Amino acid sequence: MQRYQMTPSDPGPALAGADTTLVRRWNRRTTLATLRAHPELTLSEMAKLTGLSRQTLTAVLEELTARGLVQAHAPTTGGSGRPARRYSFRATAGAALGLHFSRAEVRAISTDLDGEVIARERIAVPSGMPAPERLDAARDLARRVAAPAGPVWSVGAATTGVVDPSGRVRRSSQIPGWTGLDLAGTAGGWFGCAAVAGNDGTLAALGEKWQGTARYAEDVVLILSGRPSGQGIVLGGRAHHGRSGAAAELGRLLRDQTWNAAAVLEEAGRSAEDVFRSAADGEAEASRLADHLAHHTARAASVLVSVLDPELVVVAGELTVGGQLFLDAVREHLGTMCINVPAVALSTLGQDVVPLGAARLALDALEEKEYVLEA
Repeated sequence: MQRYQMTPSDPGPALAGADTTLVRRWNRRTTLATLRAHPELTLSEMAKLTGLSRQTLTAVLEELTARGLVQAHAPTTGGSGRPARRYSFRATAGAALGLHFSRAEVRAISTDLDGEVIARERIAVPSGMPAPERLDAARDLARRVAAPAGPVWSVGAATTGVVDPSGRVRRSSQIPGWTGLDLAGTAGGWFGCAAVAGNDGTLAALGEKWQGTARYAEDVVLILSGRPSGQGIVLGGRAHHGRSGAAAELGRLLRDQTWNAAAVLEEAGRSAEDVFRSAADGEAEASRLADHLAHHTARAASVLVSVLDPELVVVAGELTVGGQLFLDAVREHLGTMCINVPAVALSTLGQDVVPLGAARLALDALEEKEYVLEA
């Protein structure tokens, strides 16, 4: 049997092709990351920043330009010496779409490839609407929101329930006919592109890490309060979905704690805004309800805080209308439940927090593949 002397520069015939492909991928990633971090660069500037040769950069730029991801700008005149052509990342080459399915509504956000929001819209749906009709309404919404953004290259979908790594809903108790749905495949099929899906609490945490209060924290617990409700985790700066997609699903664990804010408000026949406004005005019953909501928000957070010891707890969703008084009450209750209480903050993203997280998931999937499109 013929033997090969292996060296770093001589991988042997069986591995040379694979190594060349990996090198090309690395070069593409490095070039794209550099262009995205700087508005416009010359070939010489890119060579200094990336450490790649001009010959390698020229080949990579030709490929990326042909795919529409890079734009070459005509040399500027008026300076000394020969003017150099400049290059930039084309964020408008494609678009990402983030969808959020909850019991009573569907939300959609479209972004360019840099994550700049282009359009957003929501529709209300009956809570008992069958899955096929819900999906038809969501498809029409998604197409309207995508239209001004350009061709959709990737879709991210968030939903209540457990979503496995393939994007299939494994368990959903709130949306009829949702269990077993290939949500990623369905949403991607509307645009003939790849799609990803995840739990709404987890993607809310991702959205908060991307554009919200948690931008500068690495380990974060998020409580999605009100309607819908849920929890999400960011560990090491990345959303944590868990082995089966069920990370941070605390419903059964806390069932006897009457922690569900939506159920509390429905039983009282009041909105969160009304409760907190009346509590601020001194109404005794509203104050009791406000404290009840703060206590059980803290209770849900305490389970994750005790296990993960995060830097930050973010409260998002409906109960953020409680403002500073609600936040202070959550902190106080959390202090009675945990040994070390992290910082606690309210989300600043409003109702965009989940669809933004879904859009970020879609963008992450695109970036992981260097924007190679797949149906």
